[in-house]
Amino acid sequence: MAMNPMQRRARNSFLIGFLVSLIIMALVVLALLFRIKSINDAKEALEQLQKKVYVATKDLESGDVLDFNTDFEIGTVQTTMDLTNVIDETDFQFLDKDGNIEIKYNEDGSERPREVMMKISVPAGTIVTKDMIVETDEQVTATQRIQEYNMIVLPSQLKNGDYVDIRLSLPNGQDYIVLAKKRVLGTTANTIWLNVDELEISLLNSAIVESYYYTGLKLYAVPYVEPGMQESSQVTYPASPDALTLINNNPNILNEIKVDYANKYLTVAENRVKSFEGVLSTMTEEDKQAMVESGNSDEIEAMKSARQDFVSNLEGTDDVGYNE
Repeated sequence: MAMNPMQRRARNSFLIGFLVSLIIMALVVLALLFRIKSINDAKEALEQLQKKVYVATKDLESGDVLDFNTDFEIGTVQTTMDLTNVIDETDFQFLDKDGNIEIKYNEDGSERPREVMMKISVPAGTIVTKDMIVETDEQVTATQRIQEYNMIVLPSQLKNGDYVDIRLSLPNGQDYIVLAKKRVLGTTANTIWLNVDELEISLLNSAIVESYYYTGLKLYAVPYVEPGMQESSQVTYPASPDALTLINNNPNILNEIKVDYANKYLTVAENRVKSFEGVLSTMTEEDKQAMVESGNSDEIEAMKSARQDFVSNLEGTDDVGYNE
């Protein structure tokens, strides 16, 4: 039966609407499929970036001596980094030219571990690369001892693990490095523990005696800013002639070390003492006393007070005390 024009227009409108709906639905489906593909591609790309590498288990500071077993763990991270530059256990072992593990020994015959320190500070979870670490120069010798000192003026914010130079300051403006780049094994408000060898013990004892004997001297510690990056200072302190004689007669100090030190500092030590005594001879006892009371003494007491406050806030942590 023939349709009238009204029915035909209605049917055509329905068909057109249906086709438009189908087209819209098809476009929506295509858009959804494209979106899903994009999400899957992005997910796959992220999964390809996920790598299992060693990351720091805690915040690591510049100069920290590292323990591979406790300071690092395997973590899954997203990175485009070349994994050949990430640390692994071989960076904490001595290897020979063929890549085989090599055992090294200290002077006392004990096995020497390869000590590695951080060059820079990094937070926990950071990927540590080979250029962030450096082997330390520390090696246990037969004459090394852990010594406790409480006559050295300590920086107010010194903590365990910091590296310091021990310096001797004279009232005439001279300043000498007695010990260079020593790691602080432990510290309290007024005490510091250091690993020192026989020559270093002799040098520091000489400086201690001088700091007691002469008015206005200050024996103090100066921390390194980035110990992992900074090279050790050169020792510049010329011990007194009496101390040099004792060093020369000490059988526990290797002859080449004694000769090298004496050749460098014997003449300058004699001249320094004479020069220093000349400076002191021009001062009256009242001048010396005033210098101590108004200068060094006040500075030392202020430093001790500030350090006591700092240490009090760190009681119970690994940053202070001696826990070796």
